Amino acid sequence: MTRAQDDLQARARKRYQTLRRKQRDPRFRKVIGRFVAEGLLATTIKGIPLYDKRVPLEEALWAGTVEPRIMELLPAVLVKKPQLLRLPKDLPDDVAAVMHAIRHGKAAPSFRGVSPDRYLPWVTEVGRKGKSPSVLKSFRFKHEDVLRLSRLRRSLPHAQTPR
Repeated sequence: MTRAQDDLQARARKRYQTLRRKQRDPRFRKVIGRFVAEGLLATTIKGIPLYDKRVPLEEALWAGTVEPRIMELLPAVLVKKPQLLRLPKDLPDDVAAVMHAIRHGKAAPSFRGVSPDRYLPWVTEVGRKGKSPSVLKSFRFKHEDVLRLSRLRRSLPHAQTPR
């Protein structure tokens, strides 16, 4: 083998060892065990115990850096099954923005390197199958519609209510 091939194999071996070390981390094992126990993911990693308690959001975000499927699944879990996670009082800004976009049917932003076309299909798979979160009636008007209604209200004479 040439020196370039040896170097490439050494780098690949080192990255694989790093991945295996991260997969043995208790944070990763808890998160993947929780999602496997819930039936959301399947894994071929040996020795992952099923976990039935809430998992901290920080640990789920860290585990998503190891296993990309977790990062794809996380926005749907946050919206449709938040009881799987232990959420902090103040959510990170990107997490809150993605949750708001999914709940209100707005254009979804990219989530920590995962494009919306990768995480939005999970929304109908988590919780009640085939159902996306319903938009509350108070949020169905667009901002332009609200402005138009307020201008119309101001332009009309005030009607007095009978007593």
